[in-house]
Amino acid sequence: MHTVFRLRETEEDRARSELADAQRNVAAATDQLSAARQRVTADHRKLASAAHWSLVESAHAQAVCEARQAERAVEKASDGLSQNRARYLGAHSRTEALRKAIEARRAENLREERQAERKAMDEIAVLLFQNS
Repeated sequence: MHTVFRLRETEEDRARSELADAQRNVAAATDQLSAARQRVTADHRKLASAAHWSLVESAHAQAVCEARQAERAVEKASDGLSQNRARYLGAHSRTEALRKAIEARRAENLREERQAERKAMDEIAVLLFQNS
């Protein structure tokens, strides 16, 4: 039973680690999205030639495309986070259930040991009383 418990704890630790990685991925994707949105909202047009404006518009179109990609990355990372959270919660609940079962068994074993000890002491007391 203890081996199974150690395996469950290992599974829970792995799931917790994956959850932390997913949270970091979401944070990084969100940061990239913020940066991409800032690039989209920046206005680099100045009094310049049409070629310069064309170049700025092309860069703006690229920034909008990057912002869309960043939004998809955030969505994907959020989905991964949800999946990892569900996996962690499942592993955690299985580990907790096993932990409670082990504790209940330990308590039961302790009660049985104490009861056996009391019975043995009672038998010794009866023998001592009969012999005196």
